[in-house]
Amino acid sequence: MPGKYARRYFSQLSEFERGLIIGMKTADWSTRRVAGHVDRSECAVRNCWEHWTREGTHAWKTRSGATRKTTRREDRRIVRQALVDPIGTRSTIRADVGVATVPQTISRHLAEANLKSKRRFRALPLTPEHRQQRLQWCQARSVWNVTDWQKVVFSDESRLVLGTDDNRVRVWRLPGERYNSPYTVLRHTARTAGVMVWEAIAYDSRSTLIVLRGTLTGQRYVDDILRPHVGPFLNGLPGAIFQQDNARPHTARVASRLPTSFSDSSMSNQLNAGLCGGMYCSWR
Repeated sequence: MPGKYARRYFSQLSEFERGLIIGMKTADWSTRRVAGHVDRSECAVRNCWEHWTREGTHAWKTRSGATRKTTRREDRRIVRQALVDPIGTRSTIRADVGVATVPQTISRHLAEANLKSKRRFRALPLTPEHRQQRLQWCQARSVWNVTDWQKVVFSDESRLVLGTDDNRVRVWRLPGERYNSPYTVLRHTARTAGVMVWEAIAYDSRSTLIVLRGTLTGQRYVDDILRPHVGPFLNGLPGAIFQQDNARPHTARVASRLPTSFSDSSMSNQLNAGLCGGMYCSWR
């Protein structure tokens, strides 16, 4: 039997039961009879007796394990340094604390304090006005039901970065602290090598995935997306509400004047006033 299973069965016995088993086995009791008397399995009785005959004692030998490379005080300093500088790497924490250990030891001590390496939450740089407008937008639609949301068509473009470095920064934090400001990084759009795609989705349908090469401007947004794709897609969804965020191509004058040029009633109304800070504006 493997050692871990033998130790498990042996550890189930109390000190009194171990001595009782050894006494009855010394009196030539059978293993089955001893197991029935102490109400233990025959395997546990057999392991206890074999350990006595091999070691000369019924106590399990204490093992010291691996020698600790850090003291308790250094362990607390490691945790405190991670809390003070959550974006610090294991190497920087080791250098700041001044301990001679491997990075895996730093991770283990932080894990014991429930600190794990997580990606920083990306948030938009919103002003108080943006936050107030977002709250009003959500409150106005808090009573919508499934039927109301079935009429909404969401659209957005996404840029796929082709570079090897995504500038990802990891932080040490406790569970539930994802949205705290020290663990949040503000993101802005930047010009890097990549491919941009656009698509719109509705409750039970979606538009064609469009691959955009180059920079998306207001005129390109009208010529390559709105006229050839959005118009025909909304024609098949009577009463649909087209949602888009406040990216610069979406709020350009050429794009804002476009809804009045469509003959279809679903896009004939004026563009509603969109909310700043990335909140959606809609065509009804």
